[in-house]
Amino acid sequence: MQNYAPFSCIPLREENIFTQPPKLPEVVSLDSPALDVMTDFRYVRPVTVAPDVPIDEALEMMKSAGVRLLLITEEMDKVIGTVTSKTILGEDPIRIAEEKRLPRAEITVRMLMTPQCDVTVINIVNVRNAKVGHIVATLRHLDRKHLLVAEIDEDTGGLRIDGLFSTSQIGRQLGVLVIPAMPAAQTLAEIQQKLGR
Repeated sequence: MQNYAPFSCIPLREENIFTQPPKLPEVVSLDSPALDVMTDFRYVRPVTVAPDVPIDEALEMMKSAGVRLLLITEEMDKVIGTVTSKTILGEDPIRIAEEKRLPRAEITVRMLMTPQCDVTVINIVNVRNAKVGHIVATLRHLDRKHLLVAEIDEDTGGLRIDGLFSTSQIGRQLGVLVIPAMPAAQTLAEIQQKLGR
């Protein structure tokens, strides 16, 4: 320990605060920066699940965390797919139970997941200059409720998932319901009209 000198310290004062991750704005418009509605994984740890977890356990994890999408990961946080509450609560578990003659309790996340090759991501480079309206239009075009945001790792050339867009989060911040499919009542113009813009 001879090579290390102790630091001098100061007492804690009455007016102390602590550092917190930035909070998303409560209210946004379609012209707000897209980053204002992105869940940033640098500040919010994504909820993950192993592929062999039963689907009802995964659903409970979602409820506890207040999310509707889980990243499915293997060793060293390698993302191999995603699963949503809609999928778990939908017809797929019934179909799998009938086809494989399995009780629901034995159906795992792996059996229902969207594999990584079918998961759509958007490059963070595009997001940095985008508006909320661009993200809503992209989600609608893809007919998705979630869109992962990824960055190309310069060292490996692989993708690193940086964040997530969710129609429910965007809708809360816009103050209107954002439906991913493009029904006539949910065009961008009508969202703008509902927002009074």
